[in-house]
Amino acid sequence: MKRFKIFAILLLALQLVLPMSAFAEENDELINYLALGDSLAAGIQDNGELGPSYADFFASSLAEDELLGKFNKGFAYPGYTTTDVLNDLKNDIQKPVVNSSGTQSETVALRDSIAKADIITISAGANDVLKYFKTKEDGTAEIDLAGISKGIQEVGANYNKILTEIEKINPDALVMIMGYYNPYPYADESLQKQLNELVYAMDKVVAQVALEKSAIFVPVAEEIALDYKLYLPNPKNIHLSKDGYKLVGSLFTYDLWEYLLDDSLYEEIYFTDTEGHWAKEYIDFAAMFGLMNGYEDGTFKPDQALKRVQMVSILARMIGLEPVGEAPFKDISGYADATKQEIAAAYHADLVQGYGELLKPEDKVTRAQMALMISRAYTLLTGAPYIPTTVAPFTDIDSYNVETQYAITLLYDYEIAQGVGNNKFAPKQVVTRAQAAKILTGFMMTLTTEE
Repeated sequence: MKRFKIFAILLLALQLVLPMSAFAEENDELINYLALGDSLAAGIQDNGELGPSYADFFASSLAEDELLGKFNKGFAYPGYTTTDVLNDLKNDIQKPVVNSSGTQSETVALRDSIAKADIITISAGANDVLKYFKTKEDGTAEIDLAGISKGIQEVGANYNKILTEIEKINPDALVMIMGYYNPYPYADESLQKQLNELVYAMDKVVAQVALEKSAIFVPVAEEIALDYKLYLPNPKNIHLSKDGYKLVGSLFTYDLWEYLLDDSLYEEIYFTDTEGHWAKEYIDFAAMFGLMNGYEDGTFKPDQALKRVQMVSILARMIGLEPVGEAPFKDISGYADATKQEIAAAYHADLVQGYGELLKPEDKVTRAQMALMISRAYTLLTGAPYIPTTVAPFTDIDSYNVETQYAITLLYDYEIAQGVGNNKFAPKQVVTRAQAAKILTGFMMTLTTEE
C-alpha cells in the first residue's frame, strides 16, 4: 500500500508538470478503480431501480482530478454477502465490465481485475446480518440476537479472508471498505438504540480487520443519520437516494485524500543524515515525489557531489521517458539495466550529449551542466526552448556558448538557482546532492506555475 501512496502522490505532481495527453494515452499511467460488493456498490436506488452508486461518484471525483484510468463495478451485485464476495474470489468469476457509462461488451476475470487495480472498494456485510433483523408493518421487529452475533463474527472472518486473498493477488492495491448505517431510521423509536448498537458493532469488527490488513475503513453512519430523510427518503426501502450515494462517494474521496496527504509519509522517507540540514525540506520533497533516492543505509548524503549518471537518471524518471534503442556510450556497461535504459532515454531525448563515445557517468555535475540538462528538459516538456530577453547578469558565463548562457538565465529568471555572490554564477562549481534537490524542486514548481 505504501507503493500506491507514493505512486498516487507522484501522479498528482506529474499531472501538474506534464501535458494531460501524456496520461490519457495509457490507462496504465492513471488510477484503475475496481468496486466490489452488494447493491450499494451496484447502485440500487431508494425506489428499487438501478442508478449511480457511491462507486460512480467516487470514480467521478477521480475523473474530475484527471486521475481515473479504468473503472469497473461489474462484480458488485444486489443481495451479495461477504460470503458471495469471497466465493467469487475463489472461483475467479468472469463478468462484463460495468461503469458509469453502463454495461460494456468487455468481459473480465475477477482476479485479473484485482491484479490490475490501484484502488479497490468493498461494500458488503449488511445482507449477512439483516436477515436476523426483520421489521414489521407496525414499526416493531423480530430480532434474532444469536443470529446477529453469529453474522457479525462471520462478516469479520470473511473480510479477513477477502483482504488476505486480495493482498496475495495485488499487495500494492489500496483497499477501502464502506462502513454501515442504520437502514431503518423510520422504525419504532424503541428499536433505534438496538439498530445503532448493531451498526456500531459491525463497524467496530470490520474496522479492526481493515486496520490489521492496512485497508481504509470509511465510516458513514453518522453522516447519513444527520439527514436520513434526504439520504434514506423511502421508509420501505433500505437503499440510499442519489444524494445518499453522492455523500458516501464524497466520504471515500475525503478519506483517500486524507490518506495520501498524511504527514506520516515523511516518516517513511526519513533520512538519518538530513535532520537540521538547510536543504531538508527540499530533500524530503524530492524524495517524496521520486525525484531522488537515498542509500541503502538510510542516508541521503546531502553534501556529496552529484554524479552525471545520477542527474541523467533523475531527469529520465522525472519526465517519464521511455528508452528508445541504446545509448552510444562505451563507459556505461557496468551499470544496472534500468540505469542504462534511463541513460538511453535521456540521450535520445537530447537531454545529455556526452563526450563522443563517453558519458563519463562518474564525473561530478557542474552548475553549468545541470543548467543545460534542466533547460533541455524544459524544452522537451514545454515544446519550446527558453529564450530570455536578457542574459543573466553574471560576469563569469561570457565564455560559454549561447545555449549554456540561456540555460543559466532560465534558472536565474525563475529563481531556481541564483549566483554565489559578486555577480558570479560559478558555472564550474560542483553541485551537491542537497543543492540538486533544491534546484529540481524549484524546476518542478516552475513547470507547475507555467501550466
